[in-house]
Amino acid sequence: MDKFLDRGCSVSAEKVTTEEPSVKKTKLRKFDDSYIKYGFMEHSDGRPQCTLCLKILSVEALKPYKLNRHLTTIHPEHANKSKEFFQRKKEEYVKQKVRLTNITTIPEKAQQASYLAALRIAKCKKPHTIGEELILPAAVDMCRVMVGEEAANKIKSIPLSNDTVSRRIKDISSDVKSQLTERLRSCEHKIMEDFLFSKELEGRATGEEIFKMLDTFMVEENLSWEKCVSVCTDGAAAMTGHKSGVVIRIQAINPKIAATHCMLHRQALASKLMAPELHDVLEVVVAAVNFVKSRPLKSRLFAKLCTEMGAAHDRLLFHSEVRWLSRGRVLERVFELRRELQDFLKEHKPDLELFFSDQQWMAKLAYLADIFSSLNGLNLSIQGCYSTILEASDKINAFRRKIDLWVRKLQRGITDMFPNLSEFLDTNCMAVDFMLNTITSHLTSLNEHFSRYFTDIDMEKYDWVRDPFSCDVMASGLSGKAEDELLELSSDRTLRMKFNQQGPAEFWPTVEKEYKEVALQAMRILLPFPTTYLCETSFSAMMAIKTKYRARLNVEDDLRVCLSPITPRIDKLCKERQSHPSH
Repeated sequence: MDKFLDRGCSVSAEKVTTEEPSVKKTKLRKFDDSYIKYGFMEHSDGRPQCTLCLKILSVEALKPYKLNRHLTTIHPEHANKSKEFFQRKKEEYVKQKVRLTNITTIPEKAQQASYLAALRIAKCKKPHTIGEELILPAAVDMCRVMVGEEAANKIKSIPLSNDTVSRRIKDISSDVKSQLTERLRSCEHKIMEDFLFSKELEGRATGEEIFKMLDTFMVEENLSWEKCVSVCTDGAAAMTGHKSGVVIRIQAINPKIAATHCMLHRQALASKLMAPELHDVLEVVVAAVNFVKSRPLKSRLFAKLCTEMGAAHDRLLFHSEVRWLSRGRVLERVFELRRELQDFLKEHKPDLELFFSDQQWMAKLAYLADIFSSLNGLNLSIQGCYSTILEASDKINAFRRKIDLWVRKLQRGITDMFPNLSEFLDTNCMAVDFMLNTITSHLTSLNEHFSRYFTDIDMEKYDWVRDPFSCDVMASGLSGKAEDELLELSSDRTLRMKFNQQGPAEFWPTVEKEYKEVALQAMRILLPFPTTYLCETSFSAMMAIKTKYRARLNVEDDLRVCLSPITPRIDKLCKERQSHPSH
């Protein structure tokens, strides 16, 4: 019994002590190239692997007689092969393994590159075919020249066909939309502007159909109308109709939703009406422009004349009633090219040339160019992302105050606020008296129109939103808990420092948890869109994307990827899609 160990070993203790060193020695045996003659190579974990059947043996099988037994038993037909035969088999296997690794690695990177290229194509509003027709061949050529043929061959594996780019853009759009709706359903402590969706109306563009499409989207994305604060429209009847407009239908669901009329549209309407005397000048200008641009030959001759006379421009601009900035730009361009246009019309259209020879008529043209240039400046100052009703209202009020100032200065014979008019009068030694009543009447009428279209821009009562630390709490118009919270907030010096660094739009969302009621009231002032700028931007992008060559394209995905500031999760999309070589 003393010869048996407690582990169940049936050998004597002396034998165990003599055998253990040999076992350890076998486990520590190293693989070397001498085993190639038995048809074995070293696996990545140090174990022997057959070059013929690729079977992996245990470490104990490193003994030569065991390797030889595998060769003669499993592969008797190759037992007498030379060492060089097995060496060649090893090299073939290694090359095949490297090739397989490259094949599986390159498509993964190629797929990611494909998504990134599709993202750029959508951002630049380019056709989906540009990837296969231009981007990929250009990238291959550049890599071949700068890096080498091997890098160029890798670039060729990037899938950028028309259908592939379309699928990539659709995937990116879906991911961006998912991120956006998640943010809408959650509570974001900052103000963000983004593109929500674009759908094609298949039937009539009535208020009922538009609302049905909006409501269907809200239901599908699990969004609540209760979280909607305001709706901004362009004033179309289908949107603002008192009985069946979209706004009325939305307010029937949530009466707290405010409705605003786009300030850009209102400004364009307010500045549209003019006295007949000035409107006749505009009509002559439009007629002259249309005459020059009516034929390509006339346009080329006029451009050549402008070049010979050293003009800053060589072409006129078409006038469009629906473009906000068109009128001002057309008038300013015509006034700049007045001499060139007069010489051209003298030869080709003498009846129109008579107007450009009349200095009083030209003085009125100079005034129109100046006033509509100022209106364009106002329009551009209101445009842009993250603009609030408070900021836009301040700019409208400032312009109205400028008009009052201009009228008073004109009464004293001062015209320096109209640079084109002032320069023209000085050059021709003319006084403004002959058109003083015309300009004064137009400015007064313009101010009245602004007053009529902007009846809701008295924002002094919201000074507490602009600066809660310098306002009169009693004059804020708040009551109850909101007034108490504003008083408490305005006494916090730490928050005062934070407000000075951030501003209203960034500050109020950060104090929502601590001062809920007053922050909610402030957000109802800051959140509404003052203009339909985002919609107009989307429309411009759609016009660039949906050309006559892409008339059947559904542009929603392209628009979302192009306009949304959300960064798509490319890595996530690549993991969800199986990579494959380009075809």
